[in-house]
Amino acid sequence: MSELVHCFMNLTAKKLDRLFALKVVHKKPAYQDELFELAFNSKAERIHIYSAWVWELFLIEECSRYKQYWPLALEKLPFITQSSMRRAHSKAIWYYLKQRELYLFLNRAQKKQLMELMLDWVMTETKTAPLSFSIKSLHLLGKDFPEIKSILKNLLLDSKRTFPKGLNPIIRSVFQD
Repeated sequence: MSELVHCFMNLTAKKLDRLFALKVVHKKPAYQDELFELAFNSKAERIHIYSAWVWELFLIEECSRYKQYWPLALEKLPFITQSSMRRAHSKAIWYYLKQRELYLFLNRAQKKQLMELMLDWVMTETKTAPLSFSIKSLHLLGKDFPEIKSILKNLLLDSKRTFPKGLNPIIRSVFQD
């Protein structure tokens, strides 16, 4: 068992513990790939959920770290169904897409995969945070896929689905014009 896995076995949900795990990853750069594997494991066991939370912190520090992982991440993300893991991944994706130079790094096929993934999460997710970050990411992807706005209108405004009240400000921001 690696030091990283051992670290995650003893982790709690406290932010201080997640920051400690992040320091462990920084201590040994080889742990970056192991963190990726743990964070993208769809089994969604406790270790995978906590790893996704640390992965989020790791990427938010330096979003360009995501570049080397996009092909594999886009293969694995559709199999993530646990809401807390989706929140961490959707937040990291949104942070990445907000940075123009990083957004431009993605090719059209990768952006299309992200669009389809985020739409799937909007259709299947019930928790506010992953819905919010998915919608905000879709709004950014609308630069390349103008049809997103009408799809979101159908999903968010015209459907009979009830969304969490905390999502209302995000929905308003997407349709403010």
